[in-house]
Amino acid sequence: MSIDFTEQESEICNILRKVTTYLKETKNLPLVELRIAGGWVRDKLLRLECHDLDVAINSLTGFDFANYIKEFLEKEGNNNQVNIHVIESNPEKSKHLETATMKLCGLDIDFVNLRKEIYEDSRIPVSLEYGTPEEDAYRRDITINALFYNIHTGQVEDFTEKGISDLSEGLIRTPLSSCKTFKDDPLRVLRCIRFASRFHFEIVDDVKDVILKDESIKVALNEKISRERVGIEIDKMIKGPDPVQAIDLIVNLGLYDVVFSPPPQESIVSGNLGAPKNCLIVAKILSWLLSDKSKDYNIHIIFHQLNENEKRALYLAACTLPYKDMTYTEKGNSQPAYQYVIRESIKFSNDDVNKVKKLLSSVDFVTKAVSQNNEVLTDRLGLGLCIRELNSEWPTTLLFALSNELRPYMDQVKEDKEIKEINNKYTKFIERIYELKLENAYREKPLLNGKDIQKLLNIKPGPNFRDILNSIMEWQLEYPNSSKEECQEFIKNKYNNLQ
Repeated sequence: MSIDFTEQESEICNILRKVTTYLKETKNLPLVELRIAGGWVRDKLLRLECHDLDVAINSLTGFDFANYIKEFLEKEGNNNQVNIHVIESNPEKSKHLETATMKLCGLDIDFVNLRKEIYEDSRIPVSLEYGTPEEDAYRRDITINALFYNIHTGQVEDFTEKGISDLSEGLIRTPLSSCKTFKDDPLRVLRCIRFASRFHFEIVDDVKDVILKDESIKVALNEKISRERVGIEIDKMIKGPDPVQAIDLIVNLGLYDVVFSPPPQESIVSGNLGAPKNCLIVAKILSWLLSDKSKDYNIHIIFHQLNENEKRALYLAACTLPYKDMTYTEKGNSQPAYQYVIRESIKFSNDDVNKVKKLLSSVDFVTKAVSQNNEVLTDRLGLGLCIRELNSEWPTTLLFALSNELRPYMDQVKEDKEIKEINNKYTKFIERIYELKLENAYREKPLLNGKDIQKLLNIKPGPNFRDILNSIMEWQLEYPNSSKEECQEFIKNKYNNLQ
């Protein structure tokens, strides 16, 4: 397998080779060998773009070598300022060694020395030493991430002897025994899943067997890995090219309640954890509805126009669906359990909590509204109030409710008339929204404000104001082309008893 270089990449390798020659001729140093490591090699072999270059050095720290590059460029008459930044080791973010980063030919490059790692009872190694390329390759998470490109020989080096074949065959495998690899760093379980879903690869059976059957791996993942790190991996999965494959692996490898861990048992007020397979079923339906495959089933085009953030929210809601009917106590208040899962188990933001809350809490409301087909579709007021209740998220709440309504039919043939009837029901509902020009009803402001009401009715602000403003909005929805003067007349007639 060969690598096709961009002009920038070729120039970078040329500079790096010149620097090693310069060091050999001018410094009393051991022979310096450079290899581009990991993801760049993998992606280039897959004919994918990659702008992250990690250069591994055999006998110097990354910072020392970066300084020699700067020295060489200055001697060569390069007048451009070269800045070197040091990224301190941060084991909680999988940065076990200090890394130097600098920009060459317009690309950011990280420099770090080859290393071997020794673990005891933590995912953080107790010992880091200079290592050989082979030792460095075997301490990595999966074989396809353990490839090197030797800039001196121009060859791809596969020290595990499985990386290139696994890349060709689409396999995810650990360099060492999966049991040892995962016990050294349990986060690698989630990284296996993430890379499988990213490249549509298959995790080999012996790796899946260890994850599924070795409870100590699940315990280690739960106890040794920070929830922030778990959340980072989950976020990359649900934003990736195939969130369904990731969710499938999490569910079927018995990791659901390890990743999406529940509130403490003593804090649970009501409800039970639903079947994890339900989140997988809904995720599969979402994927189908969002794809071109659903276009022959009368799916409204609006569902094919959702942005990446909206899709992320939908898959996150699917992930937490089993917690929909469970509540727990937080600071004396009863809260939905999915709030704990999002905020504490995967350390996502309050904004994520609010988005998922809107999707999950609106399922019954939307299902009922859409099912009252003829009644709602002839009532502009009812449909407008529905859009105002769902706010700007109305397209995603409709899609999520549709996914849940289709769930009982997922295992049946797609041509089943029930599926088409349900899809048709939602499509008619959306078409009616646009026909009545209600798609932006959630943005509409009352024709009269508080001061207008005070002056019109000669009253002071009070509890009646909320009812009056609601009446104004309902009237506007029912009579969309009316004027402010007509609205004033309506309010004077309705609330003349307050004057």
